[in-house]
Amino acid sequence: MKNKVFYFAVALALVACAKEESIQHYEGTENVYGDHTLPQGNHDYDAFIVDFLDKYNTLVLYKYVAHDVYWNVTNNVVRPVELDSVGNVAVVGYRYALADEDFIGEQLELIRQKFLRHYPDEFLAGMLPKKILLARSFVSVALTGVETNAAPFSGYDYLLFPYGGAEVQALTNAQVNDFRTRASEVFLRRLVNNGKIERDPVFLSISNYASPGSGNAARIVAGFITPSAITREDDWNAYVAAIVATPYDTLVAPRGTLPVTDFNRRGMLAPEYDTGGLIRKKYDAMVAYFRDVHDVDIQAIGNDFVQ
Repeated sequence: MKNKVFYFAVALALVACAKEESIQHYEGTENVYGDHTLPQGNHDYDAFIVDFLDKYNTLVLYKYVAHDVYWNVTNNVVRPVELDSVGNVAVVGYRYALADEDFIGEQLELIRQKFLRHYPDEFLAGMLPKKILLARSFVSVALTGVETNAAPFSGYDYLLFPYGGAEVQALTNAQVNDFRTRASEVFLRRLVNNGKIERDPVFLSISNYASPGSGNAARIVAGFITPSAITREDDWNAYVAAIVATPYDTLVAPRGTLPVTDFNRRGMLAPEYDTGGLIRKKYDAMVAYFRDVHDVDIQAIGNDFVQ
């Protein structure tokens, strides 16, 4: 019996040694992105995409499948469009179309010019998600079947950008401005929601969220640029959206005949509108926070407005 135990112990030791000797150090980059492999093609822009992964550790994909878009570990909010039991009524959801490879080079240039260039490399390296999905379109579908553009869009582990088709060559100024605004708005909102950045405590200290005032005029005096956005989260998002959408010259311009109940961002910082002075204080706090803490000129995004 003792001999059997001895021989068994020796055998285990030999197996362990064999396994230990077989372990080898891997010098390459660990594949942490699952099935996706770069490059996905042999176009001129594929070199940019490979360099992008090396620089920011983010995959830019134009070949992907439904679970890349719809997969969510916590809920099923971002779901594909379905039909009811009759088969002819859309159940609310999302529908995407893959980018046309003939136009991805121009799509990437739009993303670079109207989104990426507004952020320093160090910021992007730490803040971009795992994936960027290039699409031709991404729409939300209501129960009535009406489709609404929903991109740029922030998903579970990705940002999704539209205009990967012939339409990228004929975008109107309004479409370009909307793309620029939406891209930064969803990106910056994502960073707060994921705990990558914090809401500036100076900004949050200026208005009284427990007592925001009653009525639109009172809330404007209290520093709320969107009277329905009176929580810390909603107020922060409202300011981010206003700044990345609007040139500074517009923010300080006279409002003219615009009534106080018209929440056009024109003149948002003008003294005759910001009678309490708190809108200007909160604006200055937010701009300073992004500049001093993250090296991001958030107003420069708004200033990049195509006339």
